[in-house]
Amino acid sequence: MVVRTLVLKLHNPSAAKRELIDRAVLRYNRALSYLFEHTKENVEPIMREMREGGAYLTRRITGLLGKELMNRLNEFGVQPFKDALKLDYAMAMVAWLSLRKAQKGARYPQILEEADFDRQFSAALDAFDAGEIGREELRLRLERLYNGLGIRKPLLFGRYAKNRDYCLLYDKAHGRFYAKLYLMGVRDENRRGGIVRGDAELYYVAEGHEPLERDNKRERYIVVPLSFGKAQETVLRAGLENPRIFKTARLLKKNGDYYLSINVACESAQEGKNETYMGITRSLKDAARYAVTDLQGKVLAEGGIPRRKDICTKNGMHAAANELVEIAWKNKSAIITYRMGEIGDKLTCGREAAQLTAGEFNRMVSMVAYKAELRGLEKPVFVSARGIFTACPRCGSNTQKNRFAGGRMICVKCGFAGEIETIGPLNAARRLLKYNGTALLFYAKQTDGGILIHNDILGLSYLARPTQEGIRDFFRYAEKAAKDIKAGKDFPEGISIREISYRKRFANLRNVREEITIVDEE
Repeated sequence: MVVRTLVLKLHNPSAAKRELIDRAVLRYNRALSYLFEHTKENVEPIMREMREGGAYLTRRITGLLGKELMNRLNEFGVQPFKDALKLDYAMAMVAWLSLRKAQKGARYPQILEEADFDRQFSAALDAFDAGEIGREELRLRLERLYNGLGIRKPLLFGRYAKNRDYCLLYDKAHGRFYAKLYLMGVRDENRRGGIVRGDAELYYVAEGHEPLERDNKRERYIVVPLSFGKAQETVLRAGLENPRIFKTARLLKKNGDYYLSINVACESAQEGKNETYMGITRSLKDAARYAVTDLQGKVLAEGGIPRRKDICTKNGMHAAANELVEIAWKNKSAIITYRMGEIGDKLTCGREAAQLTAGEFNRMVSMVAYKAELRGLEKPVFVSARGIFTACPRCGSNTQKNRFAGGRMICVKCGFAGEIETIGPLNAARRLLKYNGTALLFYAKQTDGGILIHNDILGLSYLARPTQEGIRDFFRYAEKAAKDIKAGKDFPEGISIREISYRKRFANLRNVREEITIVDEE
């Protein structure tokens, strides 16, 4: 099961409906801000549990929202959104608690209103005047305040239902889709009755496909037509057959337009067995480069996705990702790529610059990842970017000295020469072969006392008898060594990051007999 996001534009809502949406979003944000503010002092016990290693649950956090506190939200006119507010609050708090565990300076969630802005602005100035903070800290605080002022969190609909939250409607005669959005409470003075709907016959996109009620009741919802493209229409029509695919949704405003962002559960196609590997990297000439190899690393195909004028737009990124996924699907490939982070791919060097920035490339491969799963391919493997463009594909020597001007690579160790454009994706495609083939090699050599099996990176060695039982004894020794490393034993100080990473891989082996390879020492 794959969850994707379907973004639908609300088509030309009237001024009255715009006002209702804006009012609902404002009330929702004020209520959520109230929850953050009035539970802040009660979060400390949960933080202590996390510091002590205790697990936390969503219900532990929602337990802070007592009945009395939730009843106070009635003052904000958010009766239709109480369940959604609980869910939104819990998601924000779980994210903050997790971030706080790693970053002590992570800011507590807040939604800044004008009154809060004035109060915090004055508090920052008072702290500066009292000498409690310096000029730089004052600047940072004021910058955060101005950046946060007026930002609205999208309104969450916690479920898909006919009589609450939201649902979709369908006009059979004209093939149009509409959204039914519950934005008002029972006592809301803005409820309207006797709304003229024209000649459209609307039916629920739900089991039974019942018609929308036509009466003069004072409705708590609004009905808005939707705009969408062909790909979105395909998903909507799939929903006519199976309405259960529609899950939670968010209502948001962007550049004066309104959008309904729906989470849709999609069945992915049946995954087949991979027959090839496909490496995807950045490029000096194209938006991205790829190389397809067989399971032994032999090159079968290679090429690039041209950098078009619209490549950095949303549509351009989707088009590039679709091309890459289509190539992978045709070749039955396992996709291997990387994300740009603290460890870059070092493609940009001197005057030679990659066509995509780190952020643009990350956006593209993220699209590739979810599109590949929807197409029935295995989830792409993200590997380290280290050495992608500097490692020799022949001998494995990895040094920046291999890089030469003009997009060339010449290995200073073995003399191999080639184009950076082709070597990068080839190294990526072969990265799984490297992991599977050499990451956990143990070398064996004959000695007078038996067979010495060793791995110098792990610092392990075992003198085995030259019999099958002796080899089984070695694997039992390896199993114990892996458990000791995982438990934190036999972990010497002063070892490199590479050695630590290697030891962690060894400690997490599931079956040492299958994942350790013993080879003769040359």
